[in-house]
Amino acid sequence: MMVAPLSRFPQAHKLPKEVRVKLVNAVVAALQTSDAAVEKAVRVLFERQTAQEKAVEETICDNSLGVRSCHGRRIAYYGKWLASGKHLTGRHLEFARKIAMTYSRTQLFELAALKAGLIQA
Repeated sequence: MMVAPLSRFPQAHKLPKEVRVKLVNAVVAALQTSDAAVEKAVRVLFERQTAQEKAVEETICDNSLGVRSCHGRRIAYYGKWLASGKHLTGRHLEFARKIAMTYSRTQLFELAALKAGLIQA
């Protein structure tokens, strides 16, 4: 599994519009159809939180990484749950899907562009 770099990639938003739209649509489609994609997105968002945020299960730093404060507790809980080898199911999976969709056009899109080789780290 690729470790998510702890920085944002604003250059991804300067890609041609057609490329951005295609990549965002691919991320959204994966999140809508694949439970594994949702779990991977949660892991990535959890990894991007600071150690302190992971420990207290809240968003503390306004560093444009990780998640918003309203999602911090859930992502920390889900991230730890997934790290223990378990999977999300039922309402937890659907809530995680909603949270991941929130970041599909920002952090997840940027990481997809990086993984596809469209931008440099």
